[in-house]
Amino acid sequence: MDAITEFATCPDLPPLLVVTGPAGVGRTTLLADLRVALGHRDVRTYCSQFTPAMAGVPANLALRPDDPAGRDHEAGPVPRPDFPMLPWAPVGPVPHAASDPGAARLAAAAAAAPLLLTGDAVVLLDDVQWIDRDTLAVLEALIRRIAGTTVKCVCAVRTPASGVVRTAGLAVLRRLRREGLVHELRMNPLRPAEITKTIRELTKAAPEERLVRQLTSLTRGLPAALHGSVAVMQELGAVQVVNRQAFLVPGSPLPRLPPTHQMLRMIHQLGPETWRVAKALAVLHPLGEQAVPLIGEALDVTPARVREKLENLVREGIVHHSVGKGSWRFVVPVVASTLVAHLGPYERRALAAKAVTALWSGTAQCPDPDYLTDQLATAGRLTDPARACATLLDRAAARSPDTPEIAHRMAWWLHAGSELAGDRTQQALMRLQCAWVCTTHGDYRQSLEALRPLLRDLRELQDEFTEETQVEVQLMAVWTLYGTGRVDEVEEIAAGRLSWSESPTPRVLARVASLVVLDCWPEVAQLLAETRQLWQDNELARFFGSMFEVLAALWTGHPQPFQATLAARDRWSLREVERLRVRQTIISLSTLLTLGDLRQAERLLAAEHLDPARLPLSDQALLARMRGDADTAVDLALRHHVMAGAHGWNSNRAPMHLAAAEVLVSRGRLTAARELLAAAWSPRPMLAHLITCGEAHVLEALGDRAEATTRLVLGHTMSSDGGVVAATELVTFRLAEQAVDRGDLPTALTYLTELENIAHTMQTERARLYALLLRAAIKQDTSVGEECIALARERGQSFEVAWVIARLVRSRAAGPELLPEAYQILGDNGALLYRARMRYLMRRHSIAVPGRQVAVAENERLLAVLVSEGLGNKQLARVLRTSDKSVEGRLSRLFARTGLRSRIELSAALMSGEYPE
Repeated sequence: MDAITEFATCPDLPPLLVVTGPAGVGRTTLLADLRVALGHRDVRTYCSQFTPAMAGVPANLALRPDDPAGRDHEAGPVPRPDFPMLPWAPVGPVPHAASDPGAARLAAAAAAAPLLLTGDAVVLLDDVQWIDRDTLAVLEALIRRIAGTTVKCVCAVRTPASGVVRTAGLAVLRRLRREGLVHELRMNPLRPAEITKTIRELTKAAPEERLVRQLTSLTRGLPAALHGSVAVMQELGAVQVVNRQAFLVPGSPLPRLPPTHQMLRMIHQLGPETWRVAKALAVLHPLGEQAVPLIGEALDVTPARVREKLENLVREGIVHHSVGKGSWRFVVPVVASTLVAHLGPYERRALAAKAVTALWSGTAQCPDPDYLTDQLATAGRLTDPARACATLLDRAAARSPDTPEIAHRMAWWLHAGSELAGDRTQQALMRLQCAWVCTTHGDYRQSLEALRPLLRDLRELQDEFTEETQVEVQLMAVWTLYGTGRVDEVEEIAAGRLSWSESPTPRVLARVASLVVLDCWPEVAQLLAETRQLWQDNELARFFGSMFEVLAALWTGHPQPFQATLAARDRWSLREVERLRVRQTIISLSTLLTLGDLRQAERLLAAEHLDPARLPLSDQALLARMRGDADTAVDLALRHHVMAGAHGWNSNRAPMHLAAAEVLVSRGRLTAARELLAAAWSPRPMLAHLITCGEAHVLEALGDRAEATTRLVLGHTMSSDGGVVAATELVTFRLAEQAVDRGDLPTALTYLTELENIAHTMQTERARLYALLLRAAIKQDTSVGEECIALARERGQSFEVAWVIARLVRSRAAGPELLPEAYQILGDNGALLYRARMRYLMRRHSIAVPGRQVAVAENERLLAVLVSEGLGNKQLARVLRTSDKSVEGRLSRLFARTGLRSRIELSAALMSGEYPE
């Protein structure tokens, strides 16, 4: 903007600046901002705007209501109250000016007179693509008249050019260019970094890559389209902000523009018939040239008339037509999705039916096989129901719900197919499959919608459903009820007071599943033992019953059955059914990750040829954390919260939240960690005692050790009362560590005995590591410490190695020469807070801290992060283990060096990546 302002005020430069660019690129915004900037320099501005109906009208160039900057159209950015808007347009049509140069020069002299009288004036002309020939002639003469004076003219022209601008306008431009009277500026769509920055400014959060990719693809980087799309997405809840990061909610409908958006007004201005053609094209454009006659049939107009309207859209840069490829496409894809949203229900179905008929008859082709399926799902009974139902079912069967987006699409197809089914049994089976697809990716609300009719009719359809189908329906019902927060209904099922079937096996399995999601593992084991003969006689019931029985044994301290199933995977029940094999693999993997066994989890992934991308986000996050990719772990944990199934049953919900909270605490993001953990309680997750461990991490970092102990005691009590043994080494070790730190040796020894019993019972490497670490710390035994470090390195989890080294050195069970290794690992993980504390430990042991300047920068950045988390000075002092006065001095130096003036500016700089290192 500064360069353009300089151009507009420099008398030695050409008198005319032509700003070009496609619709929505921000030309009007540029003129409005230029007017404000010129006003601050005491330069008068005179503005005019062209429209299709009027040659030029006075305007103050206020931004439209839907403009990116969001400024008010009526008030406008008036730079100076004593700079009134001219009551007349600076240039306007003069009869015969295009054919009479003398008339054009006379009109230009009259227009220039008041401008030259005041001096230092700039004429701003917007939407010059609508100019007429006579006004264009006056404008050309005006440019020559003001050449060499302090008056300038800035014209904004939408491209591609059409009408007068495309013919006479280009000739005028060539003449002025030859005479050195014009400078041209083309405004291009935003680059990727600019798109990211814009989304960040609009959402007040750092956008995830998936959100940036989708908006880039749909808006092509045009600011107007980008701003409008983000606004609608936020309104519809398609974008959610978690811990100052903006995420795209999986399965959300495609973004669309606000109803009054300027890109839609462009189409409206071409007339109602063109508007109807554009809406029809939004549905039919994948069919190429065949879309033209189909639109004609749908609107009852001739193909020639349709093509005429389409050519108007092409000239305005809304649609692109490739004659060679025979294709039509919208230049900005979000315009197409918006137009589809403006179709009425029957109008949309009728167009879809046209597409289906053309594809089925062979008169049209489409390279995207999902296009036909989408149109079948939309058209409903306007096509052949039996054929449509069969096609929808076949296409859904051919796809795999590997991502939430594909899963939502498949669920839509199956739901539509169930509405077309020829009998109730087929309808019920398609609804069941729809529910399974939704449940796979945690969309429990949609799953419950599909299951409700089945549950209502289950008793009536009992003879038509196999017992296996009844089992699966009721198990999914339990998971969806829990996932949608209907825990009271789940408790009723667990107690045997609610059931949808008279058949005993499905009733029992539904009760078992209810107890599972409620984390009542001793009760699970007891009920399965009492009903063994019942569920063993049904193959699918045996699959789930055996799996739950193994898990119940494991969580209550009997790991042998679980290890036996891993060793004999070839004998898994129903292994030949792909979705059940994948389900058992994922549950087994989740269990291994919960137990902290990365190596065995990696071996299982490889042996079952399972792509990690198919795992639930909680598993992916925990896997990334153990592999040492802390950034990905936190990103996945935050993404998990915006998923529809974020609160569903998953054995790794609590471990994932704990792992992510540990990373956030290590980086000084204490408020973010606390918010993440608070969200983990609804509904109460499996192994909830691990959430209390995370809360204790935050409280200890804030210096509140008493409350941290209270949370750990609560977690210890919860696991003990629930009969859970697995993963309790985490909370037991933390309680013991606190006892050691406060010098309470008897209590520490009591916990050591408990921890060694857990290690002996569970036979996991992590439990053994924690027992060794506690023994080394209590006894200050370096030989045990060496064994502990060797085991940590063997486990292959780098952050764990750093933590073990630090704990052993603090307790004098290992030499301080190991600290640089731990310090480097913490640096690789971006653990600013833990690195700061490690530096103190290294100095205390006379170990040189590498990179003094790096250390100073990290200390400053840590302070900035803590400030951005909303911590007050006293809290900062407790976290940094220093005095209030020291914090005040460090804050003053921080603001002085960065040039930032407030905590709000500091937070914004960190979020945007513009924090000055």
